[in-house]
Amino acid sequence: MSFNFDERVERNHTDSEKWLKYRDQDIIPLWIADTDFRVAPAIQHALSERVAQGVFGYADDQGELAKAAMQWVEKQYHWTIDPDWVVPLSGIKPLFSLLQECLLSAEQNSVCHTPIYPPFTQSARNAQRAQRLIPYPLFEQPDFLGTSLPALTAQERLLFICHPHNPGGKSYSREALQQLAEYAEHYDLLVCSDEIHADLLLEPGRRHTPFASLSADSAQRSITLLSAAKAFNLAGLGCAIAIVPNNRLREQIRRAVAQRMPVPNSLGIVATLAAWQRSEEWLVAQRHYLRGNRDLLVKSLQALPALRLVVPDAGFLAWIDASGLQQANPHRWLEQQGLGLTAGAPFGDPQAVRLNFGCCRSQLDEALTRLHNAIQQAYARF
Repeated sequence: MSFNFDERVERNHTDSEKWLKYRDQDIIPLWIADTDFRVAPAIQHALSERVAQGVFGYADDQGELAKAAMQWVEKQYHWTIDPDWVVPLSGIKPLFSLLQECLLSAEQNSVCHTPIYPPFTQSARNAQRAQRLIPYPLFEQPDFLGTSLPALTAQERLLFICHPHNPGGKSYSREALQQLAEYAEHYDLLVCSDEIHADLLLEPGRRHTPFASLSADSAQRSITLLSAAKAFNLAGLGCAIAIVPNNRLREQIRRAVAQRMPVPNSLGIVATLAAWQRSEEWLVAQRHYLRGNRDLLVKSLQALPALRLVVPDAGFLAWIDASGLQQANPHRWLEQQGLGLTAGAPFGDPQAVRLNFGCCRSQLDEALTRLHNAIQQAYARF
């Protein structure tokens, strides 16, 4: 079956946050992390059937989500899990704060790298917990995750990682993960691994390695977060899972989730099941298309010395050092050139921007043409 990722899907007049931000402006939206591709036919068909039924009460998936997750991670990552380890979630972002509230005392801290997806750091403030940030030199050492880690105190208890990394688009090697696992064991850290981009490794033949799959010890200290949201473009449907092998830890999290978070909605469950059970062919085709977009972006930016790119090997997000533009606010300057990227400041680097290349190629071509023209006109010395 063939899939048309070159189609320009009209989103200007929908509820799309991505497109509403710049509605009625000549700015190409390349920011928030959803793609502009239609979902897989099996997902659209499953949703249409469910909508036709016409009743949308409280949802109980009767264990189908856990069973589908078990089969998916076994096939995709060669990771064997027990369906009992799965905790259904209505989303991942709220869980970051919830974990800090239910797993840490007021005197204990979480730890994570920076730059990082902003909810990791915002969640500590929301939970009124301290957080230690470990600088991550993405532009110098992309596989840095498990090296040069600082000594910790007894107060640091919960380590957050983003694997593959957002905003860097890096999928960590087993060696880097193993170093991190040894670090976690040494300091007896719980590890929350956000692996929501795990199904979008772009290099042919490369397989995602879940942190929890490294060893029995890693499994017992881990909370793995997964969702079909990024790989299958389902971010608006509110369905995810946590995989928690440790019985005591899982029950603690399950109780907190039941008290503070809604269950996944019925359409989110239907879409996720259709994604994991019947849409792998579409996913493979999308990876191929995204790889082409990534390669086009890399080649284009090689001709712009003012910009420095972390070449992503996973996902559809590119982290760009824009300090060479010599602008106080490179994000705002790029908006003035008709390019709506994500500002780097909330991630921890105000001189960087994040570009979403999960769009049809003609739109990416147009955006890169604007970028080249703007820089050549304003910075002829480059």
